[in-house]
Amino acid sequence: MSSVVGLAPDPVLVRHRTKASWLGIASTAVLAALACGGVASAQDASGDQVEAIVVTGSRIKSPDATSVSPVSTVGDKEISRRGVVRVEDLINTLPQAFADQGSGNRGGTVGASGTATINLRNLGNQRTLVLIDGRRLMQGDPARSAAQAADINNIPAALIQRIDVVTGGASAVYGSDALAGVVNFMLKRDFEGVQLDVQGGLYMHENRNSIASVAKAAGQAPAVGRGLDGGQQSYSITAGKNFGDGRGNVTGFFSYKKIDGVGTKDRDFSTCNLSATATGYACSLSSATYPVQFQLTNPTTGATRGSYALEGNTLRTYRSTDGFNNGNTYDLQSPDKRYNADLFGRYRISDKVEAYGELMYMHDEADIKLSPTAVFTVSEKINCNNPLMSAQEKNLICTSVGLTDAQSANVIVSQRNALGGSRHDYSDHTSYRGVAGLRGDLTSHWRYDVYAQYGRTDYSSRLTGDYSLAKFAKALRAVTDSSGKIVCESVVNGTDPSCVPINLFQADGITSAALNYVQNVVYRKGYTEESILSGALTGDLGLTSPLASYPIGVAIGAEYRKEKISFQPDSYYSSRDVAGNSGGEFPIAGSFDVKEVYGEIRVPLVENKPLFKSLSAEGGFRYSDYSTAGDTWAYKGGGEWTPISDIRLRASYQRAVRAPNLVELFGPQRVVTAAISDPCEGTTPKATAAQCALSGVTATQYGSIAPAAGQQSGAMVGGNPNLDPETSNTKSFGVQFTPRFVQGLSISIDYFDIDVKKLITTVPASIELNQCLNAGIACDLIKRNAATGSLVTSGYVITTSVNAGYLKTKGLDVAVSYSHGLPDLFGKDMGRVGLNFAGTKTDKYEVQILPGLAPYSCDGHFGVTCGQPIPEWRHRLVADWTSRGGVNLSATWRYIGGTKNDKSSSSIYLTGTYQPYDLKMPSVSYVDFAASANVTEKVTLRVGVNNALDKDPPLTASTGGQTSNGAFFAGMYDSLGRYMFVGATARF
Repeated sequence: MSSVVGLAPDPVLVRHRTKASWLGIASTAVLAALACGGVASAQDASGDQVEAIVVTGSRIKSPDATSVSPVSTVGDKEISRRGVVRVEDLINTLPQAFADQGSGNRGGTVGASGTATINLRNLGNQRTLVLIDGRRLMQGDPARSAAQAADINNIPAALIQRIDVVTGGASAVYGSDALAGVVNFMLKRDFEGVQLDVQGGLYMHENRNSIASVAKAAGQAPAVGRGLDGGQQSYSITAGKNFGDGRGNVTGFFSYKKIDGVGTKDRDFSTCNLSATATGYACSLSSATYPVQFQLTNPTTGATRGSYALEGNTLRTYRSTDGFNNGNTYDLQSPDKRYNADLFGRYRISDKVEAYGELMYMHDEADIKLSPTAVFTVSEKINCNNPLMSAQEKNLICTSVGLTDAQSANVIVSQRNALGGSRHDYSDHTSYRGVAGLRGDLTSHWRYDVYAQYGRTDYSSRLTGDYSLAKFAKALRAVTDSSGKIVCESVVNGTDPSCVPINLFQADGITSAALNYVQNVVYRKGYTEESILSGALTGDLGLTSPLASYPIGVAIGAEYRKEKISFQPDSYYSSRDVAGNSGGEFPIAGSFDVKEVYGEIRVPLVENKPLFKSLSAEGGFRYSDYSTAGDTWAYKGGGEWTPISDIRLRASYQRAVRAPNLVELFGPQRVVTAAISDPCEGTTPKATAAQCALSGVTATQYGSIAPAAGQQSGAMVGGNPNLDPETSNTKSFGVQFTPRFVQGLSISIDYFDIDVKKLITTVPASIELNQCLNAGIACDLIKRNAATGSLVTSGYVITTSVNAGYLKTKGLDVAVSYSHGLPDLFGKDMGRVGLNFAGTKTDKYEVQILPGLAPYSCDGHFGVTCGQPIPEWRHRLVADWTSRGGVNLSATWRYIGGTKNDKSSSSIYLTGTYQPYDLKMPSVSYVDFAASANVTEKVTLRVGVNNALDKDPPLTASTGGQTSNGAFFAGMYDSLGRYMFVGATARF
């Protein structure tokens, strides 16, 4: 990886006055693109000058391959070196990137989606803009707001030429969503001939984690021994042809990828989720147990009489060990199949007009495994004449509290569908992307590029093995019909003749017929759509500074973009009749469009003067008119100063914006139940009358608000069409050293400071309520029942998407690269060695939940609130040797610093109780090895091993956030063990 960026998507990047000088600058730019650490020069040895090169982060052709924003580059050699089949696996190794959606996310509350997204600086995938050759990649999934980001499954690894990563705001150049930065995938084009790529790998893991003893103590059977699993394979073909005497080219690509699943049951460290006790870790079991847990209530007062578990055909007091272990029922790696097909073409119609186009297709099939569904604390009416109850059960549930056969008992039921096994969410994504455009030279100084782009992602989901809550309730009410047969009450009264009684009153009493009745297959479908019309004009003004020779460069343009979403869950989802998703899912439909104009300017101020080898300034703006969010402005300013050839200093300030996405805007609003402790309820409220009055409690209501059952109050969730755009201010300062006395060495240090304001998020209901009572903040979000003052029955707390507080992060990026030819030995060329180091120090990661509240810091922490670890230091060091004959050997050291449990923080919103041995997650180092060789002029072989020492991920009982996977954090840490791969490339 390098802190320099090389080539841009335009196939005609550099014009030179002589053929020899063109070759000189081209070779230098290619070295930069392949991350060898050299800065592309604006001149060759003869002193001839280059007109311009375009770099990621700007649309202006620059006299050298530099940027005022910190830019990192990963070349195709690095992709091959890691044996990449999934692009996210490579991205997640970069110090600036944090783990996000991918096939390592488990289902359930964390929610795998079948997509792969990028999360720069841990600011969220929705704040990272993904480009393909400088053009926006459309949204990837209509179903989940967490996946409302570009799906990089559209980009197969074998087609990537290089990846440019610009961290910090870039909205002035590329538009909305670039608050955290931009990831620009540069694809292989203008191909001549045929190339075949084959890649395969699998995991080898030795189960030897000491946590296995915890699983055994809970009666679980952890995996043992060594195994091979999790195979990944990829096949691709690239074919291209020049035609029309080189005026045109057509390049086609097709690939197939298959990934095998790995279950949590296949690793000893994921046998169960963990809880922390006073004596160590323990398996964390779900209260929704198998066969069943009953909470019995007093029919008169409603008070809980106790919790009971089933033993044989009798009920006994429920024990904590009766819980269900769902930790070993997921996948650590979801099975996945993907097909990609791409077609690129261009033809130079005349000296001033070139037509170009591209078509991209992706189809992905993911099998997302979820734990067996469960009924959690659902209040059910069990008829006292139910013939499936034993005498002991009937007495305990009904007779002992005075209920007769003609009455029903209100019983709170928790039951896990262990008999039905894990659910499977078969999610399909099919994406289409097309670009058609014209580009060329208007004059010797001005170049144009106009194009139309369309992208669409179709989504479908088929979920098997979940309960219908309505059918479950009917199946519980068994009676004896006139023939003496035990049937459902709904069969006798004719309301549901298909009902089959479910016997929860006897161990192993559930029949396959009953299970088939209560289980459903449920469906979702939808799409996202994006249309873009864009035109840009780049060139120079023909004006120069008196102290410079390069003219002032500019870029101006206009763009129209429309985005649309449609999401249609079936009637089971929308009626909240899915046990594993009792909050329900509801249709989403909406669209917005935006009209934009933008401009950039780059002014070379001084060149080749004492202490001013070069000095330049640049600026830019983008004005956007959103149909939903109104007008926004993004802008940037920066400069570069090279006092001598060895040192370059750069600084920039950028104002970026992110308009709310379609789910944040149009997600359906509805009131659901949420665990809220209302200090204003009861006869002796915990809060004062004055505090409660702030939240809408009248003097008459104070002291007479009935407590909510189980503290389950109302919360309004969903989108908010009145959201404002987020804004961010990014400051960066950097210095780059390329000392002449150490040829091949490049060192860069960059400071970044990103401040996101008007943060679009959801705020927990309990925090909103407490802040209203204690500080008078956010009281407009508390909507009490007008008659009773309660937060139930038309009372609720608004927890929809809102513009809340802020999110800040700052730190240092350090990059060092060195390449040096070895001295000849015995008259033989010993090749070259290279070192490439990239590290990030995070000094601050600060969150403010609501304006006016005290912020909390997550830098150096992990946990339930902060989510995945945010280490203060991460780095990656690659050392390699390349022979003259084309043999390459490399070793990579990946380091992730240690972090602390966020409950150990003194911040008011973090501090809490934790056990001492759950305080820290240690630092982790991974070592990877790779080798490649050109066995013939046309065939290259590759082998390698990642996580060569087979290290397990660090474990904790305090996980949270999008990437937690049971007792560890997937994506950030290698969670499957040692990965071995082999690959080959053949060119014809």
